[in-house]
Amino acid sequence: MSTTSGQNLSLGKLKRAVSSSINANNTANSSLGSVSSNATNTKMSEFSIDSVDSVTGFTYLWEQTSEDYQVNFSSSGSRFNDKIASNTANFSWSFDGNLDVTIGSADYVASVTAGTITNTGGAIAGTFNQSGSIKVKFAEDGQSDGYNDHATRYNTNVSKSIEVVDTYGGVPSCLLFGSPVSKSDGSVVNVEDLNIGDEILSVSLQGSTDESVGDWKNDTFNQSGSFTEHSSSVSRVRYEFSQHYYNINSGSEYITGEHHMLYRQAGSENWTWKTAPNFSVGDYLMDKKGNEVAISSLEQHIDPDGYEVVQLDVEPDDFYIGQTFLVHNKGSNSEPSYPSTKWSNAPGDFTMAGSLGDTLISDPKTIQLANGSGNTAITNDQTSAAAVTLTIALSTSGDPGTSGTDNSGTGYVSFPKNDMSFTTGTLYWRIKAVVAGSGDGTGSSTISFTNNGVTNSDVDITLNFT
Repeated sequence: MSTTSGQNLSLGKLKRAVSSSINANNTANSSLGSVSSNATNTKMSEFSIDSVDSVTGFTYLWEQTSEDYQVNFSSSGSRFNDKIASNTANFSWSFDGNLDVTIGSADYVASVTAGTITNTGGAIAGTFNQSGSIKVKFAEDGQSDGYNDHATRYNTNVSKSIEVVDTYGGVPSCLLFGSPVSKSDGSVVNVEDLNIGDEILSVSLQGSTDESVGDWKNDTFNQSGSFTEHSSSVSRVRYEFSQHYYNINSGSEYITGEHHMLYRQAGSENWTWKTAPNFSVGDYLMDKKGNEVAISSLEQHIDPDGYEVVQLDVEPDDFYIGQTFLVHNKGSNSEPSYPSTKWSNAPGDFTMAGSLGDTLISDPKTIQLANGSGNTAITNDQTSAAAVTLTIALSTSGDPGTSGTDNSGTGYVSFPKNDMSFTTGTLYWRIKAVVAGSGDGTGSSTISFTNNGVTNSDVDITLNFT
């Protein structure tokens, strides 16, 4: 610390550094006892530093979320943090570039909140990322001649380059409101009722990468390893909206498609982190006891008006048990991977109309997909029209026809169809409406196509059977 011969450690300047009420007066009456809250055994060097060093925090900040960024000091005395670094008057935080962020009143730790990125034209996630730097200047009470003005980079901006990530939906990883979460004391609360500091269940993962230092998404854990019940502390709770979520195993987990879960593909020896759009029925997730649970069902739900969701951060582990399964925090120091998947040329809206008791098949329709991965899921979100049952016939070769089986078509299958083998090109399809002889035949339906976490919901069908 700074006790080198010739350095001037002024008691008046020390008083100003610990109390902004002194303003620029560095000759105010003071004593070591008063500034340290300790009448004896206090050294001036205990308030000193050698240099202002780096700013640390996540390089990639998700839109509509907050992260803490901290300025670090070398050779800081034992009383520096709680007496000087904790004084907001000693720090000036700012940012540059095209960042849309806000920084609250901050001492040596600043909470940086990213705004909403408006994603236009159907662009994929990552298209409108924002770049810039978070900057901070340490100058005691804003004065150039401060107590620590001997320190390297005193009264000089230090910075960290960051990128605000366009997540397209604005919600990187969340659980649905009402999801029960188990605390370490055995109690169960809804996720929205958790508080900062609550201990919730987790599972120990030996060799896991901390999200603040590396790319955890590439971690793998052999199934022969030891996975035991553990706990993590809630460090942040945020409330958001998402236009979609996945229902896994008939209500065992309600989770957004961007949220990584510990997953093992059937036939593989290793667990890894994957998101729900990449799951398949028959693969495995991990429960709170470290046991594997087979995925028996996977349904996507979409509502343009949005669902209330809750986003958690936990520490020191970066993962926790959601309602049933092990899930990961958000946040990363490595660049997110964005799907280049894109839907195009959806047929748009159309009407199916007739009389109660009718069976009607739509004209042939198509939708195109580029750069997909894995299976395509097709869902039907139907409002009213309880007398109308919709099914869909699909083909990657051509019009499936009125029979549904032309051009190697699937035949007319029920929704959801989660295992359509289609990753690129043109998907041909028809809708069949089978209408009961009585009941409500009027309403609407939205047909959604999802691949690699990217969804097109541009097909709205008006149902009018009377």
